[in-house]
Amino acid sequence: MRRLIDVHTHLGWFSDARLSADGAQLCDLLRKGGITEAISFSAEGCYGSIRSGNQYTFQEVMKHPMLRMLVIAHPYHYKDTTEILESVADHPKVVGIKIHPHLGNFHILDRNLSRLVEQEIAPRGLPILSHVANDAPNVRAADFFTLAKRFPETNFIAAHLGIGILGDSQAALNAWCEMQPKNVWLDMATIRAFQTSKVEEYISVVGADRICFGTDAPLYFPPAFTAALNSFELTEAAREQIAWRNALKAFPRLAAVQTHVAPLEEPVRI
Repeated sequence: MRRLIDVHTHLGWFSDARLSADGAQLCDLLRKGGITEAISFSAEGCYGSIRSGNQYTFQEVMKHPMLRMLVIAHPYHYKDTTEILESVADHPKVVGIKIHPHLGNFHILDRNLSRLVEQEIAPRGLPILSHVANDAPNVRAADFFTLAKRFPETNFIAAHLGIGILGDSQAALNAWCEMQPKNVWLDMATIRAFQTSKVEEYISVVGADRICFGTDAPLYFPPAFTAALNSFELTEAAREQIAWRNALKAFPRLAAVQTHVAPLEEPVRI
């Protein structure tokens, strides 16, 4: 596969050092899976450390041509989020927004998040990727699709096939069929993707043009996801859509021709 874009990777530190990575470590891990480009965001930022987390992520993606960045946003850190966006949202390395209602302890339909999307994110044309899972009551698929419907001109990406690793594997599909979201994609960054025919089932309902390749690296081992994608019972056209074409639609800035971005002489202060 000549091009493979991972839309879901982390930079920074979790409690286990083996599940943590700086830019060089992450890129080495991704290359083991034949991944050519990846979108990354801060591990610490998911919990609320959005200034230090976004600062570190920005510095790391600047060092590695294969990496782009999602800015972590948090509705309860509204002023900090807006200042961060003012600093880096227009940079070619920044392709969208990441929110994590579960770890950040806010609801996906929180009024402050809707205000943040309306006033700061949607006007900038930035897609929003969110953790979505059955075991995260504040960000289940149906509520995530409800937020997406409020902002039809903004692209939304539901992580982990919209279900995570526990509970009803049909939850996102049931919500999809009921709500028919037009501006939503799903990423396959979940071990549920390895259940027999699960990805094929999702494709049969949402369409091959709505699934993006993702690994959740370094939490998971990227080569396993690459091998799975190559083994799914798909047409080659559908496989190519998942591998990279859908990422370009979900994150339009990825489609821009990226030349090497020179390191900053003075670091951007976030």
